[in-house]
Amino acid sequence: MAKMTNEEYRDAGRSHLNYFREVLNRDGDDAKLELHADHLRALLAAASPDKR
Repeated sequence: MAKMTNEEYRDAGRSHLNYFREVLNRDGDDAKLELHADHLRALLAAASPDKR
């Protein structure tokens, strides 16, 4: 599998955040997610300032 660029991780992180919002809206306090290392990398990239 090819390594993702930082920008690809940022885009994925934004997408994950949108999905998390949907899960929370749907399931409320019963919402549960399982995160893997790539999910965490994407979230951290999305939360980090753009270094252009």
